[in-house]
Amino acid sequence: MKKKKILIIEDDITLRENLTDFLNEEGYDVRAATDGLTGLKLTIKQLPDLILCDIMMQGMNGIEFFKTIQQINATSAIPLIFITAKSEKKDIRAGMHLGADDYITKPFDLNELHLAIKTRLAKQERFQKAFDEKFYALIDNPLLGVFIYSENKFEYVNDTFAKMFDLTIYDFEKMNFSDIIVDKSGEYVLEKIRKCLNGSQECIQEKFEAFKKDQKKMFIEIYANLINFKGSPALVGNAVDISKKEKNINVFKIADNSDNLTKREIEILKQVCMGLSTEEIAATNYISIRTVGAHRAKLLKKTESKNSTELILYALRKKIISID
Repeated sequence: MKKKKILIIEDDITLRENLTDFLNEEGYDVRAATDGLTGLKLTIKQLPDLILCDIMMQGMNGIEFFKTIQQINATSAIPLIFITAKSEKKDIRAGMHLGADDYITKPFDLNELHLAIKTRLAKQERFQKAFDEKFYALIDNPLLGVFIYSENKFEYVNDTFAKMFDLTIYDFEKMNFSDIIVDKSGEYVLEKIRKCLNGSQECIQEKFEAFKKDQKKMFIEIYANLINFKGSPALVGNAVDISKKEKNINVFKIADNSDNLTKREIEILKQVCMGLSTEEIAATNYISIRTVGAHRAKLLKKTESKNSTELILYALRKKIISID
């Protein structure tokens, strides 16, 4: 069974080392940082299952650290327990109001801390299981080619994605992007994927030439976002065969239910669902790129989506778009 990863952020060297030794003995994979900034770098790189964080530290303190990881998609759901002094009641309240999972005051019993950790990890596992079931139900649809990519392999592809390459979902079990990208465009796109997975950027949108079965070629466009998938950084996104874009343009039909979207917003949403880039949407509608950005922002706000992938999934889920 894979060890749970715990990150300790504590500037007291004695406490930090004692916690590290204790949790290592309890069977956890433990990393430690001396300050908030170092802890932030480790959080993005390691994606721990739980974080123990001191509040009062030099430089980036615990509250600032927590606010920062909440703004990053891949780290926002990681459980966090604050380690505090009894005199820090105001900071404790601030942390709990921000959404911290728990706190423990110094001095504390290590077994008491361990119980708090086990409780939070068990709760997170239940939440993750429920989320995974809803997540797979949401993305397993016939309209978009969907993939999850982590640790240099496809963790999941839906049937639409596999058929795009004249393959089956089982063919992708031991494949990675280098197996499908034509060499001349491969290294550039693979480098972008690596940057996403190591936390340098949070999303990728690229067009490239790809191999189908029997080395046939096509052009596809992918859009993916960085998430925390089963404790590891992963890209979840969709792929569109743009070799047949003219045909795809007629596939979508806007349903009557607009969910308070304007006529122009509905048109922009349709084009987003077809995989058109910002530049293509601007050219199609004879508007500026800045105006397209403004429409996208309004769509994200009205649909409570964080990015274009969630926007497309929202449109499908709400049946704002349908197939003829």
